[in-house]
Amino acid sequence: MAVFISYHSSKKAVVQHLAAYFARHAITTWYAPRDVPPGSDWDAEISRAIKNSTALVLLFCSSADSSMHVKREILLADKARIPIYWVRLEKVEPEKLGYFLNATQWIDWLDKRDTTLDTLVQDLKNPVSPGRDLEPNEIDRTALPSTEVPVEGWPAEFIAFENERVAADAAAHSYFRIAQESPDRSLVLPTGRAATQLFRGMLRVAGDYAPHPFGDARLVSDTETFGVHERHYTSRTRHVVETLVEPLNEKGLGPSESQLNLLTGQITDDDPILRTQRVLRLWPPAVHAVSVSPAGEVLGYEVGSYSDPEEIVSDGCRIVELSEQGRKYIDPNQPSRSVITVGLGTALESPGLMVLGFDRSKARIIHQMAHYPETAGIPATLLRRHDHAVIVGTRAVAEAADIRNARVPASAEEGCEWILRRFSQ
Repeated sequence: MAVFISYHSSKKAVVQHLAAYFARHAITTWYAPRDVPPGSDWDAEISRAIKNSTALVLLFCSSADSSMHVKREILLADKARIPIYWVRLEKVEPEKLGYFLNATQWIDWLDKRDTTLDTLVQDLKNPVSPGRDLEPNEIDRTALPSTEVPVEGWPAEFIAFENERVAADAAAHSYFRIAQESPDRSLVLPTGRAATQLFRGMLRVAGDYAPHPFGDARLVSDTETFGVHERHYTSRTRHVVETLVEPLNEKGLGPSESQLNLLTGQITDDDPILRTQRVLRLWPPAVHAVSVSPAGEVLGYEVGSYSDPEEIVSDGCRIVELSEQGRKYIDPNQPSRSVITVGLGTALESPGLMVLGFDRSKARIIHQMAHYPETAGIPATLLRRHDHAVIVGTRAVAEAADIRNARVPASAEEGCEWILRRFSQ
């Protein structure tokens, strides 16, 4: 089967070059009109080719974004559940195609150098299979990760649990254990999709660390929508408070007011950026669990917005601006295009870094982070710079992400011990 190439007719020379480059790497391609038999039904041939393809590669430009033919091809690929990759030829963001491309993999090919395509070639040759849909808490036992073959590339350790609940409990135990031992440090809490599962885990195990699960450590949230009040329904601080802090208070296990240094989106008597910078300076983070998007967005840094990794890897607390694409991915209703983030540099400097990979939607990005080189275009891959990071997930995610030396602990407590040993290396 071949890789289907979708493109606007103005990029005919580019598609010919790309097809030749793929052929040199043993990747067969199909594109019109080259592969449409004379006298055949054009629409039927394109539809058949897409259904029989292993992937669709879109040569994205402003003309492709507004092309009805390209949109139809993307729709057919999406309906057939064919993986979609897009190669950005111009420095423009998808608008009309944004709905279909937001959560798909992409690369910048603005420099037109073939070596830039190496990651795409590897992905096309080694696609991450999504597998069948699993029932809640069900584990795919047909292909569990082997402990004999080392992970290539990033030296992060994958701790794979039976299900999401146990994985969240292990991460929660790790937070509380570190808190007990770090009275002069801060703990950075995630605010992504995995945060809710982590917070539920904290509520389940907090009693083991009574009466003060967080000890004397300061608590900082990692992102907040700029310009919103903390009680606004899109406020990430509100989510932390309602999902974690208030339920802990009801149990008599909540942190004190002086410990709470959650990000605020409003400037009142003091600047929230300067205040958080001061907290992180006086109480350096001891641990941070980050939630990455399936596309590679992390800590508010949007996929496709950066070309130089050094531009963001040393960032402390700051405001990042989102395009319409990123804004839609994070929250379709948030009233601001700006996000306050503790910064990617803060995560990289934390002695303990957990990448939360609880559900299978994260398998592809974890595969990229573990096996392929970093790229500023996919900010999550820059977490590769943390030598002692731990990916906390499930055996199903490890298998789908092709992590072949994952540790499989017998319990959340055992997994926590492994995580803490990793951080102390």
